[in-house]
Amino acid sequence: MTADDGTGVRAVLERQAARLGPRPFLALPDATLTYAETDELANRVADGLALSGLGPGDIVMARCTNSVPMVATWFACMKLGAVFMPVNSLLSGEPLRRVMAHAGGTTAVCSAELYPALAEVRAGLPRLRQVVVAGATSQDQPPDTLRWDALVERGSPAPPPPLAPDPAAPAKLMYTSGTTGTPKGALWSRTCEATWARSYGDELVPLAEGEAAFCCLPLAHATCQGTTLAALWRGGRITVEAGFNPYGFWRRLREAEAGMFTFVGTILSVLARRPRQDDDLDNPVRRALGSGAPREVWAELEERFGLRIVDVWGQTETASCWTLPSRLPQRPGTIGRPSERFEARIVDEDGVDVADGMRGELWIRPRRPHVMFEGYLVEAGPGATPTGRVVPPWDDEGWYHSGDLVVQETDGELAFAGRRRDAIRRRGEMIAAGDIEEAALTHPEVFEAAAVGVAVDGGADEEIKLCVVARPGARVDPPALHELLRRLLPKFMVPRYIEVRDSLPKTPTTRVQKYLLREEAVAAAWDARPGRRLGAPAD
Repeated sequence: MTADDGTGVRAVLERQAARLGPRPFLALPDATLTYAETDELANRVADGLALSGLGPGDIVMARCTNSVPMVATWFACMKLGAVFMPVNSLLSGEPLRRVMAHAGGTTAVCSAELYPALAEVRAGLPRLRQVVVAGATSQDQPPDTLRWDALVERGSPAPPPPLAPDPAAPAKLMYTSGTTGTPKGALWSRTCEATWARSYGDELVPLAEGEAAFCCLPLAHATCQGTTLAALWRGGRITVEAGFNPYGFWRRLREAEAGMFTFVGTILSVLARRPRQDDDLDNPVRRALGSGAPREVWAELEERFGLRIVDVWGQTETASCWTLPSRLPQRPGTIGRPSERFEARIVDEDGVDVADGMRGELWIRPRRPHVMFEGYLVEAGPGATPTGRVVPPWDDEGWYHSGDLVVQETDGELAFAGRRRDAIRRRGEMIAAGDIEEAALTHPEVFEAAAVGVAVDGGADEEIKLCVVARPGARVDPPALHELLRRLLPKFMVPRYIEVRDSLPKTPTTRVQKYLLREEAVAAAWDARPGRRLGAPAD
């Protein structure tokens, strides 16, 4: 079975449905579907969308919870040749309007509980002509809305006409998480998504046929989508939860009989802090895949729960071009080596390769076309199509500058060292924010920490602001934390500002949105310089 012949994931779904029809495939909070039921539902939704005038290349926006409408819309777009664009369910107000207006889709599918936020910005979306609402809502709906059930009922169970093979045809529009700035729309081709599905299954989530995976991350995010397609590719099954519940996590994994689950780093941190239980080893999991696994609890988690952690690097933009470990067990703190689909360089600020053991930006260059994204979209205009709006991401030699900092160890394995935008320039030194955060987390009252550079006092250099969240029931004293950091860090790395917060702004996958912390500056921060007080303005 091929996945990158230009017909895309549609061919994979149809082949697996014909082969494995009555077998369970997908368990969601609102329903459980077999392979055959998933395929038929995708056909019905595709036909329903076609009756609304949608076809190949048209963008269909989906603002949904982890639910049947989200997956069915995604797979229907594969059938129809339309472009699937998942919308972050946490967005509201101007950030929501900005992303949807930028994409310029004419149709949106929306869960009923998320519809009020969409209704509030509807007037600012002149290209949006139809909203399909899934579920019951008490809010008055304008005439150009359609019930999800009506869309499904009017659609034919027969597959749409075959798609012409086209490796470069647009298939998916994914907006980046926005950790370091405004989210950008990354356009994937049909071949890109199909290669990603095959590679995710064969390299990252290698399920045996019929084996189960588990994911509690948003379906609007690449990790949950990748896990779902890995199960499809391998003939496995997957349980997709509504979200992460630390109290019921292991119980739900046992109920799902899951051999593996996918994570972001904070999930592992929370699991490590939960009290040990007598039945910790009584679970079916053998592998946990994700990124950002905390080095300090890595070995403990593997021993405690009897599993292997697989920590890799990848971005929305890089799609199937990721790193993966050369062997298991993986050394804690590493992210593996580049996959065979791309070349890699680690360079300094001048684009010169750095020596092993030195931090540098990761540049990558795909070995084949369409295994990464095609580029970033510019905002929609009249009559615009996705492929006509792409800004290519490559430099003159074909390299993609990832913006991520890594170190190549002497054994060839890479270690993640933060985002270039995370790096703080202070007194001529480039400082890794992660080093400051790691030191802050040694304080017994600190639960979370995020360090950013802020421009103050009109200087060209940055000062360091450390934002912390206290453990439940605890209180962080900024002067005491500052004194601890003075003992643990070189002088040039000690933060000038410390801000104690109730929470940190995060993406749906729990990554901290540091650009927001930078924009907030230092008005609410304690200042370590003599004579400054909490929240006092700078002189």
